[in-house]
Amino acid sequence: MSHLKLLAVLSSLLILGGCATTKQPSSQQEPRRQSSSTVVSSSQSKQKAASSSQKQASATTFRNQTLTIDHTTFKLTGSKVTASATANRNLFVLYYTFTNHQNKAVVPIDLWQTAVSATQSGKNLTTGNLAFTTSQTSDNNKLNRTVMPVKAGQSISGLATFEPKSSQPVTVTFKDTTSKVIHQSRYPLD
Repeated sequence: MSHLKLLAVLSSLLILGGCATTKQPSSQQEPRRQSSSTVVSSSQSKQKAASSSQKQASATTFRNQTLTIDHTTFKLTGSKVTASATANRNLFVLYYTFTNHQNKAVVPIDLWQTAVSATQSGKNLTTGNLAFTTSQTSDNNKLNRTVMPVKAGQSISGLATFEPKSSQPVTVTFKDTTSKVIHQSRYPLD
């Protein structure tokens, strides 16, 4: 008789374990809190995840020279062409003010690299290094700030660099969290 009770308890645990929802892999979603008596079906869970994903994607915008993504903003404040650390090369630099509206620290470059890219004559541009000169100390400091966590509610002045291959215009593309293009800007280099 005790074997039957043990078998019944084990099978109940297996059934309950199979009803548990799986954790969503996105680190951007808040943890789901459920009471122990609530069971959410997998189809309901998928619908909620899709709805959450759509809200996140639609929350990514580019207006008035400002990229808003994942409760942060990148307000573009200027651009220039300057010397690269690579001999006989230039860099295209975009300046911005980054503001963290989340309730946790955020590293600006992590969001920037997922949302912003640049091309020239249809070819992807890579980031470049600023020259280590006294005249570029301020820019190097701004670049260094973009790889450090920015606390909740704080702002920093930062910049991004791209290494053009010619004097043709650079096209900067801004994407939402689903990689959909939401804006493109074209910058002449002459």
